[in-house]
Amino acid sequence: MFELITTVFFWIGVLAVVPYVALVLYGAYGCKEQDLKKKYNAQWALVTGGSSGIGAGLVRKLASQGLNVVVVALNDALFAKFKEDIVKEFPNQQFRFVPCDLSEATGETYLEAVKKETDDIDVQILCNNAGFITTGCFADTAVKRSMANYHTNVTAPLVLTHHFLNRMLDKGLKGLVTFTSSSAGFIPNPMGALYASTKDFLTTFAASIAAEHAEDGINVLVVHPSPIDSNFYSNAGKMSALTSAQKISSPPSVVADAICRNAGKVVVTDQGIITVLMKIGLTKVLDWNVLTELMKIAIPFNGDYKAMKVRREIKRD
Repeated sequence: MFELITTVFFWIGVLAVVPYVALVLYGAYGCKEQDLKKKYNAQWALVTGGSSGIGAGLVRKLASQGLNVVVVALNDALFAKFKEDIVKEFPNQQFRFVPCDLSEATGETYLEAVKKETDDIDVQILCNNAGFITTGCFADTAVKRSMANYHTNVTAPLVLTHHFLNRMLDKGLKGLVTFTSSSAGFIPNPMGALYASTKDFLTTFAASIAAEHAEDGINVLVVHPSPIDSNFYSNAGKMSALTSAQKISSPPSVVADAICRNAGKVVVTDQGIITVLMKIGLTKVLDWNVLTELMKIAIPFNGDYKAMKVRREIKRD
């Protein structure tokens, strides 16, 4: 009986891991880089959070393929500097810049700003990339901050995707919609609950609408990057897990490269070895329910959690 049980569990593990690894290898090595301009017969793309990090990498990659790009980002010093740099770097491409705050609850203000810059063009490649993290316990974080985080990570992609999907469908255009998600969405994330939850939502949402629009010639791709060297960490505080991840981070260009390889080939891209190992070790070897129990047991021993407890006690006193 023991041998039978062992054999059953072995084959369950094999059936869970082997198809996944095969898909990862196909996405990483079996898909050649594609020219997205030619693939979708497109002239214009739009990238949110396009002034730095992964977003800036996407803008550069798309422009290098001959696409014109609408850059949507927060109106700050990074945005101003990027505007100057990108037009010099790609003098033969057109750029339109939409400075706006994607944390607005309804999306009406930034959607109007985006419409104003895009109503006379066909945006066939939409990269929903903007997002940020808020660290610390949820109860200790101001609701205003949490809601701004939620609306940037979730509401803005929904609002913009709905708008541009319908424009492509109405005109019978082919296209691509991408979402920058995160491996944080694979597992419970104490001290980063909102970030993990919003990224988990993006992955499920993207996978769902990918099936809805496959026959329309509109591809949907969601990417789970391994640690990327970007301004993401400037908003992340000093949590040890994040500072450790930053030390092994890759340049933002690897995400853009993955998108160009995998667009229309797969729906979900787990980019980089860290993400792949997390997916195998934390979602295929361990059951989600068991993992949540282990998290609950382990969190009191976490240094960041201990520091948070001390700060909370000081505040109460």
